[in-house]
Amino acid sequence: MKIGSLCTGYGGLDMAVEAYFDAEMVWCAEIDKYASKLIETRFNKPNLGDIKQITWDELDPIDILTAGYPCQPFSHAGYRKGIDDERHIWPYIITAISILRPSIVILENVRGHLSLGFTSVLADLAKNGYDARWQIVRASDVGAPHQRARLFIIAYPSSEGLQRPRHSPNDLTNGFITNTDSYARAQPRRATSCLSATSVGLQRGQDKRQTRCKCGSCSEIASNTNNTGRVGLMQRSSQRFNSSDEMCVQDIPPTLVEGKLNAKFVEYMMGLPSGWVTDLNLSRSQQLKILGNGVVPQQAYYALELLHE
Repeated sequence: MKIGSLCTGYGGLDMAVEAYFDAEMVWCAEIDKYASKLIETRFNKPNLGDIKQITWDELDPIDILTAGYPCQPFSHAGYRKGIDDERHIWPYIITAISILRPSIVILENVRGHLSLGFTSVLADLAKNGYDARWQIVRASDVGAPHQRARLFIIAYPSSEGLQRPRHSPNDLTNGFITNTDSYARAQPRRATSCLSATSVGLQRGQDKRQTRCKCGSCSEIASNTNNTGRVGLMQRSSQRFNSSDEMCVQDIPPTLVEGKLNAKFVEYMMGLPSGWVTDLNLSRSQQLKILGNGVVPQQAYYALELLHE
């Protein structure tokens, strides 16, 4: 399945969609120059730039359209101007949907969008023949030591209904949920129990740097890891699996470096592989800006599980 990605950022939403649907991003549209540099390095896909300037009917068909569109018009951290905010670009996104007619639309925004501007989104989708489901999912729902609640929306043509994924998410053997779920999920899930003690420690504010594993999953995780693709890149490089002594060691980056917030720590908190953002030749402030605008991929994957069943 082919993905077109709008407002891509560091690609957290697209990582989840690629893994869940066994799909691949074929193009994206991102105007931030630092995020664009990351996209060029990590995804190597065409970046169409400003969605206000794209001629949609000249593009090849896609199966899935994703968009984590700007949250500033709806966020409680801002002025909440909604549709009157100059950063409100939903009208351009619905135009893309109406012309491209993807089988699945996956949207993400802040929780505050539910009480400001969301009814317009639903109305526009309905006018264009799309039904929708939505859900608030927190990063802590997948075991992350922070909430970061986000609104996820999945929409589909009302005459077709939802397309089923090409695989059962619970049967993944190379997906990032199976291999890299450092934030252990509450639901039983293959090859994650070896990380649960560390995750519980994080949630309780404890400093657990090592977790001994006797579940026998470490060697299986290591053998299933595919570091060549983006799904494989969800294998956190800070996790070292040693099948000989069955010990999992997770190194948590320090919160501060020289008295300033460490971008590597934020990268870790966002569920990203070590270096996904911080290995790029960007300043600390540029890295933090990209990370601050992103979504936890594991969180997005869980939202897909809830909405797509």
